Amino acid sequence: MHKFVSFVFYTTINSLMGIALVAILCSCSPLSGRYIKEAEGSPSFSQIKKNPNLYKGKMVILGGTIAQIKNLKNKSYIEVIQNPLDNTDYPLNTSKSQGRFLAVSSRFIDPQVYSVGKRITIAGRIVGGQQGVIGQRTYVYPLISASQIHLWPSTSAAEYDYWAAGMGMGPFVGPAWGWGGYGPGFFW
Repeated sequence: MHKFVSFVFYTTINSLMGIALVAILCSCSPLSGRYIKEAEGSPSFSQIKKNPNLYKGKMVILGGTIAQIKNLKNKSYIEVIQNPLDNTDYPLNTSKSQGRFLAVSSRFIDPQVYSVGKRITIAGRIVGGQQGVIGQRTYVYPLISASQIHLWPSTSAAEYDYWAAGMGMGPFVGPAWGWGGYGPGFFW
């Protein structure tokens, strides 16, 4: 009986530790802890957008969807449609944008890798406002000097292969098992 109680106790402890580890890893930001700590208590995007010059030098973490990339001789600009971030600093639903911002980096940003529509999170310092144009309308972008840029993996359905082993409905109506729902009698 003692061995059984000991086994159950250690199994439960190991399971709880595994669950805690998964929870910790799933709620982690891909950004440096230094930037996260420095950005604590930073102004909201709507506050920054109203008066970017008021917050010059302040570390912020912003994210959203890439609208365009512009590479110049010594720097690159990333125009981002802002989205709120979740607890892992992942940009959420694009319909909740409060505007756009520009991030500037001294390194080359490849527009094929950082393509339009991909999600991005940027930690950096507010430089001020940058006059620009969207369509035919003038716009003042909050300008961020990027310290760290995280490009999120694409979640396009086209990138996934849906063939999988398991159970499902076969091509001739009725349950089947095997690859993609094709049972053992399908091919022979």
